[in-house]
Amino acid sequence: MEKYIGKVVQLIYIDRKHQVSIRDVRLLSVKDDRFKAYCFSAKAVRVFNMAGVVDVELIKNREWA
Repeated sequence: MEKYIGKVVQLIYIDRKHQVSIRDVRLLSVKDDRFKAYCFSAKAVRVFNMAGVVDVELIKNREWA
C-alpha cells in the first residue's frame, strides 16, 4: 500500500461488521497493518485495516474537487 501514498485509489473493502463497500480514497499514510485515507464518499479521513482490503486499483484521469 505504501506505493499508493498521495494517490487516489478505489478499494473494495470489508469492514469489521462484514459489510462490503467500494470506496474512492486518497491514501495518506500506512502504519503496520492499517492505513489512513481521505474517503471521498464519507468526506472525512478514515482508518482502514489492511486485512479488510479485497482489491485496490489506482484511479487515473479522474478529477477530484
